[in-house]
Amino acid sequence: YHCHSLHPAGVSCVGVLLESHISFHTWPDEGVITLDMFTTSSKPLLPALPEIERLFGVPRVNAETGEEEEPVSVWSHELRGFRTDEERRANVYDDNSDLSNWITSPLEVTKKQIVTVKTEIQQIDIWDASEREDLPSYEDGVRLGFGPDDPRWMQHEYASPTRLLFLDGALLAIADSDAEFHESLVHPGMFAHPSPKNVAILGGGDGATLREVLRHRSVEKVTMIEKDAKLVELARVHLPKMCNCSEIVGSTEVCFDDARVELVYQQPKDYFALNNLTDIDFLVLDGTVPETDREVPEHWFNDKKFVDAMIDSLSENGVLATQVGTAPTILDPRADLSVFRHRERFINSLEANPKIKSIFIYEEAHCGFYEPKAFLVACRDVTCRRHWYAETDEIDYAIYDRIGGLKDGKPSLVHYDGATQRSFQAPPRAWETVYCRREPEPFECAYRGLDKNAELFEFDPENEEESSFEIRMSKNKETGEDEVGVYAKVDMPEGSYLMPTHLAASFEVSDDSMENVHANTQIEGVDKATVIEDFIDFIDTHGHPSIQEGSGKNYVEVGGSFMMRISEDPEEANVRRWIPSHPDGGRPKFS
Repeated sequence: YHCHSLHPAGVSCVGVLLESHISFHTWPDEGVITLDMFTTSSKPLLPALPEIERLFGVPRVNAETGEEEEPVSVWSHELRGFRTDEERRANVYDDNSDLSNWITSPLEVTKKQIVTVKTEIQQIDIWDASEREDLPSYEDGVRLGFGPDDPRWMQHEYASPTRLLFLDGALLAIADSDAEFHESLVHPGMFAHPSPKNVAILGGGDGATLREVLRHRSVEKVTMIEKDAKLVELARVHLPKMCNCSEIVGSTEVCFDDARVELVYQQPKDYFALNNLTDIDFLVLDGTVPETDREVPEHWFNDKKFVDAMIDSLSENGVLATQVGTAPTILDPRADLSVFRHRERFINSLEANPKIKSIFIYEEAHCGFYEPKAFLVACRDVTCRRHWYAETDEIDYAIYDRIGGLKDGKPSLVHYDGATQRSFQAPPRAWETVYCRREPEPFECAYRGLDKNAELFEFDPENEEESSFEIRMSKNKETGEDEVGVYAKVDMPEGSYLMPTHLAASFEVSDDSMENVHANTQIEGVDKATVIEDFIDFIDTHGHPSIQEGSGKNYVEVGGSFMMRISEDPEEANVRRWIPSHPDGGRPKFS
C-alpha cells in the first residue's frame, strides 16, 4: 500500500491485494472520505458496507447545536469485467436489473439494506431508499407535527424513505405507491363481477393484493397460492403496511390471518394440476412480468396449457386479472418481435380460448415506477362489459355499497373510483398502434380513422338548397299506408359519409334506464304518462342495441337518419354501416 499526505490536510492511500485494490481520499475539514474498492471475486462487496461505515463513518458534533450528527453514506455498487449474457441475467446486481437501476447503482439515492435472503426459489431484497431532492410527505408532516409554514417542509432530512421489494432483482412493489398499483390491479376486475365470493391469488406474497381483495364484503373465501413461504414471513416483519388489514371492517390486524384466507405454499402450476377448480369468481395474478427478448418458458405467460387451466377454474361469470408489465409506446415494434413477446403470447392464449368472451387492457401512470404499468382483465361472460363500461356514479355507488369505509369512517380506497375506471375504459393510442402492427393486420385496423378523401353529405332542413336530402311522403309497399321518408337529392358515390352531424346527435340509453322508465309506467294508482310512453315507443322504433354484446347500451337516432326507409331486401338497400361486419362474425375479444 502507499499513502500520500494532502495540503493543508488529508491523506490519499491505495492498497493492492492480489487482483483487488482499495483507495481512499480524506477531507478532514469537510468531514468527508471517499473510497473506491475493486475485487475480482464473484461475490458482491455489499456485505462489507456495514463494516466500512463503522470504521470510516465517524460522527461529528454540530458546532451550532452541540449534537452528534449521524454520518451519511453515499455509495454505488457496479459489476465490472466480462460475463456472458446468461451470467448477466442470472446476477441480480447486473446493471440491467431493477435492483441495480433503483438501488445499488445510482449515487443520488440514499439507501439502506433492510434484508436480503436467498431462498431455494428466489432472492428476496427489501431496501429503504430516498433521493436527495425528496421532501417530507403529508404523512411525514402529520407524524412530526409540522405547521402550514414550517420550514422543515422544504428540508430533505425530514423525508421518510420508501420501502421497495425486489424478487430476483426485479422490482415488485413500492410501499409509498402500493395503493395506486394494487387498487388498479384488483378493483377493476372485482367490480367487473356482480358479486365475487370465491377468490384466488397467484403470488402476492407481500400481502397487498390480498388486502385489496378483503375490502370487498362479498368475498367469502380467498385462496392465496404463493410459491415462497419465506416471502410471506418477511412481509409480516418488514412490509407491515402492505399486509395491514387492521382498519378493514371484519378483518384482522394482518391480512394473512383473516379467517377467510387459506395460504397455500406451492408452485401455482402444481396447485392447478392437482386441483380440479371450477368455481373461482375472481382470479388475480400478482407476480413479476418478463420483459426480455429471450425465451422464458417457465413463466405462466408462455404456458398455454396453464393459461387454459386458469380459465377453466373460473366460474361461469368468472374474471381473471393480472398486471402485464410496462405500457407500450407508439414507437414499439410488433409485440411478438419485441421484449413484450411474452405478454403478446399470453394475450393470444386468452384470445384463442373460446371460454373468454371479452378482454380489457388499461394502464396506470401513478404506480411509482419509471413508466406506466399495464393491466389486463379477461371475462368468461359478456355481461361483464356492462360493469366495465359503467358510468362514473355507478362505480362510485358500487364502491360505497360493496366496500364502504374503514373502521374510523375514512374512505377505504386511496386511488380507485368511478373517474379512475372511466380513464381505464379507453386505453391510450399506443395499444391500438401496436395491435395493428400484427401480421396479418387485423380487419378492424383498416377503420381506425375516417377516410379523409370521402365526401360528406349532410341533411339541413333549414336550408333546402344546401341540403343533400329532402323529406317526402311515400306509400309503404307492404301496408299501402303513407309514410315519411328521407330521399337523396344528389348522386352520392359509394363510400360517402351520410348525415354525420345527425348521427353524432344520437343518444345513449342503458338497459337499466329503460327498465326504470318502463317501471314508471306500471305504477298503480297513477295516471298514464303519455309523454313517457311516447318516449318509450320512439326508442323502440328508432333505437338499436350496441353491437358490443353484453354492454347493456342502446343507441337512439334523433336526427334525419331515423327517417331512412328500411328494406328487408339487401339488394334494395343502398346504405350500410361505416365499418362492415367482421369476416369472422361478431367482434374481436381484444381490439
